[in-house]
Amino acid sequence: MYGIMMVIGMAAAIGIIAIQSKRFNFPSQDAVLTGLIAIAGGIAGAVLVRPVTKIPEVIINWGFFSKLPLADFLGWFFGGLMFYGGVIGGVIAGFIYCRKFGISLVYITDIFAPAIPIGHAFGRVGCFLAGCCYGVETSHSHPFAVIYPPRTDGYEALAAPAGIPLLATPLIEVGGNIIIACILLFKPKHKVTGRDISLYGIMYSIQRFVLEFYRGDAGRGIYWGISTSQIISVVILLASVFWFFYVPRLQKPRAAEL
Repeated sequence: MYGIMMVIGMAAAIGIIAIQSKRFNFPSQDAVLTGLIAIAGGIAGAVLVRPVTKIPEVIINWGFFSKLPLADFLGWFFGGLMFYGGVIGGVIAGFIYCRKFGISLVYITDIFAPAIPIGHAFGRVGCFLAGCCYGVETSHSHPFAVIYPPRTDGYEALAAPAGIPLLATPLIEVGGNIIIACILLFKPKHKVTGRDISLYGIMYSIQRFVLEFYRGDAGRGIYWGISTSQIISVVILLASVFWFFYVPRLQKPRAAEL
């Protein structure tokens, strides 16, 4: 189900990009191709960054990992995806593609902004169904409590603990992402400013930083008392604020026509 929801999320993101390109009178082919390139780069980034966050988990559970066959350990260590790694990889791939073919970053970022949280929301549903990215232990009466059944795949020590109520942080993030997407999609039509991606970065980085305090999984990479994702959230927040104020200098005369 995790893989299925990822595919659905990618398809939904491309659909939003196609709709947005028409909204801003931008060539749909350029927008969709850029989106596909960004997705490819995002997958690469999500795979490459993920192992960094697993290092503390390996140290904590070394007794378990030391008994695994090397092939199984490497498959787990380099398996899985990290959203922020995907963002980094997608941005790099999209930037290179846009520079290569002369596509304006000002236009393309406004088009992409609501597609990212929509695709991410589907991915988080996959996380919820797979039992990863789970939250801290909570009470049975909590409205966002979820109890996972026992696992039988040999990775019980690494997945959501069974039989106890956990905060369904993936579903909370789904709701937050949908709200962010709606804000970006349904605000009044405006000329291209390049600032929509900044608004997304600001809103999501704050949401993610706060939500990390309620995550209970060990695979997030904890350094100096905060998680890898919280460190990246701070960087993205600062970068988004910078882009919000800097991007007007990059606008071209055509932006006034849209």
